[in-house]
Amino acid sequence: MLWKPDVLPVYLIWGEEDKLKSEAAAALIAKIINADFADFDLEQMDSSDKDAAAILSAASQVPFGSDRRVVVVRGMELWRDRGKSSDAERLAEGIARFGNGICLILIAAAEEDEGKRKTAVSVKLDNAVKKYGATVVCNALKGGSLIDWVQERVQKEGKRIAPDAAQQLVDAAGNEMMVLEQEIIKLVCFVGENASVTGKDVAEVVASSPEDVMFTVIDAITKRHTDRALLLLAELHRYDPKPQAVAGKLLALLARQYRMIWQAKFLAEKRVNPRDVRNLPAEIASELPTESNIAQLAFKAAELFATSKNYTWNELSAALEKLLLCDLANKGGVTEETGLFGSDPAGNLQLLVLELTALGVKR
Repeated sequence: MLWKPDVLPVYLIWGEEDKLKSEAAAALIAKIINADFADFDLEQMDSSDKDAAAILSAASQVPFGSDRRVVVVRGMELWRDRGKSSDAERLAEGIARFGNGICLILIAAAEEDEGKRKTAVSVKLDNAVKKYGATVVCNALKGGSLIDWVQERVQKEGKRIAPDAAQQLVDAAGNEMMVLEQEIIKLVCFVGENASVTGKDVAEVVASSPEDVMFTVIDAITKRHTDRALLLLAELHRYDPKPQAVAGKLLALLARQYRMIWQAKFLAEKRVNPRDVRNLPAEIASELPTESNIAQLAFKAAELFATSKNYTWNELSAALEKLLLCDLANKGGVTEETGLFGSDPAGNLQLLVLELTALGVKR
């Protein structure tokens, strides 16, 4: 336990798993800080724009309503650079003068070589922390330990997941706990009232690449699964932090999907069977576009035909119009005609999801 026999004046939290670092810091804050006085007794800062003097100044203030004042400093991995060695030394010297009214929590985010490092930040700072406080190494969970964590995290959401389904989740999403937590939240939303998360649920929800996520969000939008589509959209931004790039690709693929649904609806009204889309009569084939032709996705024809039943012609027209207006706004063409769409591509995509998922009609 981090605070046995007592809370220490300083902790340096580092290692391969950032999720465990966040949990450790949160546990210390919850243990020390009186929630009614958090605005006074808790200060969080980033080392990128703070020097040793600023950190020591924050640590020198007396607590107002808690036993100790907590100062959390993130980004300490930046102080591994030689240019920050003097700040690391000054902070090490200051730690020796800490009283009982402070708990300084230093957090270093994982870098590529984290598993091979011998020091958390610098030799002098590490030694000072070890002498007056504690270094906390958060190694990545592996094997059975990671599976146990997945099961416990799912249980916190009021659900169950069998070990084999938990292993399937880890195989698909990887070992990073923050990513796994996001996938668990998605799975919990997906299963709804069901008590358990199954392997089938994992296979349907968890994507193993950005491309998988892109196509899954398109499927969620066209099937009117609003909550799931918004969660997946957030994941797309995690893979690619450039909203304009995400918007460009997503809008193009969505437009293609709605055109496919349009063709499926047209063929269904012509009494064409989904299995026959590769061999259409010439007079019907001539009415379909040469590009993005449904015959190119014949293996998905049955699914497209089924989806088309949930849209009227007016709704399909409205969907394509909204895609056009969103695209125009994202490219700087914000006018009265673009309506609710503005100059923020990320915000426009969220609004687009809400607009499109409201279009479908359940039969």
